[in-house]
Amino acid sequence: MQGVAYNERETEKSAISKKALTAVRRVLFLVSAPMVFISFALPLRAEDLGASAFEIGALFSLFTAAVFVVRPLTGVGLDIFGRRPFFLLAVLFYFAANIFYAVSETVSALYIARLLQGLGFAILAITTDTITADITLAENRSAAMGGNIASKSRGGMAGAFVGFGLVGAMPVYAWVMSFWVFAAVAGLAIIYALNAIPETQPQEKANKSLEKFSLPENYVRILTIIFAAAFAGALIQPFYMIYLRARFDLELYWLATAFLPMGIAYAILPPWLGRVSGRLHRASAVVIGLVIAAVFYVSVPFVNEFALVIGAFVAASVGAVLVDLTKNAWVADLSNAGAMGRTFGLASFAAGAGAALGPLVGGVIYDASGPNYLFYFASAILFAAAVLAVALRPRHGWPFNPSDC
Repeated sequence: MQGVAYNERETEKSAISKKALTAVRRVLFLVSAPMVFISFALPLRAEDLGASAFEIGALFSLFTAAVFVVRPLTGVGLDIFGRRPFFLLAVLFYFAANIFYAVSETVSALYIARLLQGLGFAILAITTDTITADITLAENRSAAMGGNIASKSRGGMAGAFVGFGLVGAMPVYAWVMSFWVFAAVAGLAIIYALNAIPETQPQEKANKSLEKFSLPENYVRILTIIFAAAFAGALIQPFYMIYLRARFDLELYWLATAFLPMGIAYAILPPWLGRVSGRLHRASAVVIGLVIAAVFYVSVPFVNEFALVIGAFVAASVGAVLVDLTKNAWVADLSNAGAMGRTFGLASFAAGAGAALGPLVGGVIYDASGPNYLFYFASAILFAAAVLAVALRPRHGWPFNPSDC
């Protein structure tokens, strides 16, 4: 009888966890609607307004500037106050950012909207990772993290169809109309989240004093790898569309289509990559992802066909996704339940610091040496991070064994 009761409790717990994860992914889908469109439109809009490459880089750095204060504090808050309040706060920031984008008519006003969006992103990223770690087991954690990435990517693709559709139908008003639509969608996300997002903090840790926190073994090295991967990606990302427009002299329509293969890859591949990652030691999966990204980034300047350049970007993105979802699962493996928020807070801080610094350095390199050197430098950083990660592989074989991480 005790065994039956235990199985019933486990089944009920599994159902609750699945429901919570589904709710989280629905909200991620909704609030991510502008993410692909803004990656396309923001640098071009800023350039058309006379912004230099460094100023465009600064605009992207502002997106992650909040990490230096917000993410570590959010990690502490998650361990004290729980996950749900911060999840709701993040969605509110997304809603406010979309409204500011819709009414902004100058570059200076865009900075305010970008800061609000950065605050929402900073809080939502760490909260989502913590919730997912709360309700998943180690053996399926990578796949769950991949599912989260896929939900965000699918939301971004859906929003891109809206934004690009408006660009084709009414280019003069496309920016304003798109962000009013995105604001309405974020408003729906707030209503849904209020009713569907549960508190997932383990009950034995809730409403208790903050557990003493100490760095897990090898955590500083892992944080260095996380920083390097984020920094390398951020060197290139703000200048992706500018690079394509300058190199191939393309019309706006063809530039828009450049996002389609990458968006499809992000929407479809993360769950599959998560399952692949789950079969490998975390360090081995990270090494593979870093090397894939490095090889294809360094190949971009040597490829002359537009389609092949897009293919190289997509392949590099696959490597980046593998690193991203694996490092999230890796961080969760290393943490204990009472310090999960702070462990993710430090990891998010490292990623955010790299993402904030990358566009600034990228802007300097772009203006001083030209775009090709962005790819050379980013690839060198990724290869160096891969060498650092190799040392964290288990000494015997590639077993899935988080305790060896």
